[in-house]
Amino acid sequence: MNQYDINKRSFFSIGPHLLGLIFIAVGTFAIVSPLFMPGNNSVAKALSAGTGFVLFGIAVVFSYRGTLFDFTGKRYKDYYSFCGIQIGQWETLPDLKLIKVFPHTFKNVLGSNGINPSAAVKVTRYVMVLYADKHKPEMVFEHDDMHRTLKEAK
Repeated sequence: MNQYDINKRSFFSIGPHLLGLIFIAVGTFAIVSPLFMPGNNSVAKALSAGTGFVLFGIAVVFSYRGTLFDFTGKRYKDYYSFCGIQIGQWETLPDLKLIKVFPHTFKNVLGSNGINPSAAVKVTRYVMVLYADKHKPEMVFEHDDMHRTLKEAK
């Protein structure tokens, strides 16, 4: 394995990927709406607006951040991928001495709007820390899935 990619994608968590899926759903609804909504709505307007929403949603869904490691060249890059095009600068990978994986549990407060009570839920994230020196971490990665974090640490 010469290269390894750690990407930060989560389709159904709250964030940009979920927003992209919502845009795709709204665009699909706009495209098919002239079939069952009576009135003098223009089919061309519905198709153009729906197609625009779907294309924007696809662009959002296929855009994400990540870190790419090149072990033969001993380098890495933090990148942003926009529809398959990775944008980022290569940097020298320091000699890693230690990799630690541990759970991090915290309380997350949901939706305080001043009128309704808010809910507090416990959230557990699994953290992978790469050390080149014992006292200072070089890189920190965080995931929701323990098995994925352990696989990436190996």
